[in-house]
Amino acid sequence: MTPPDEAPSPAQDAALAQFAARVAHDFNNLLTGILGNLELLQLRAARQNCAGLDGYLAGASSAGGRAVALAGRLMAFSGCNAGPAVPVLADAVLSRFVDQADCRPGAPGAILLCDPDQLELAIAELVENGRVTGGQVTLSSSAVADSVIITVRDTGHGMAPEILRRAREPFFTTSGNATGHGLGLAIVERMMDGLGGTMAIASAPGQGCTVTLRLPRS
Repeated sequence: MTPPDEAPSPAQDAALAQFAARVAHDFNNLLTGILGNLELLQLRAARQNCAGLDGYLAGASSAGGRAVALAGRLMAFSGCNAGPAVPVLADAVLSRFVDQADCRPGAPGAILLCDPDQLELAIAELVENGRVTGGQVTLSSSAVADSVIITVRDTGHGMAPEILRRAREPFFTTSGNATGHGLGLAIVERMMDGLGGTMAIASAPGQGCTVTLRLPRS
């Protein structure tokens, strides 16, 4: 196993991505049968007025929904669901997050050549990471020379140096056993690699966190 402070080799990275894609694919196939039969059971219980089952069925359905989301995040991490690159206005992507963050678009007319869904997912992961800290999230953009810079800042509790060193590590989390945690920054970094960009993280205890994405302009 690769030590936490040592970056995986390209071969290890490719193997991990392939493994994640295979697990996600097989997991989705299993979930299709489970959730399909669960839906039929809910319909039958409703028709036959089976008292006392609603809570159990709703709980099972909720767990199934979380499992589907986890499979989707594994597929995103693998990079196998990336779509074709198209011209995208950077500030137009930021505008989709006005209900989740303090959006400050500052790159008018700057165009990125990317899969817009991938970029939106990457930003969504960062915004959600900021929101769970309990702090305010600010999302901003700027254009410099041949790059567009997208910054996500939060005023949360921040990270200690030993946590920051491992923050990009797949499945590393400080959130206990919460399903799907520990993939957010790993997903974003993999997406940035695929888009020809970079991700930088700055954080300290009590000072929140700032994640900077630098992407090539079209």
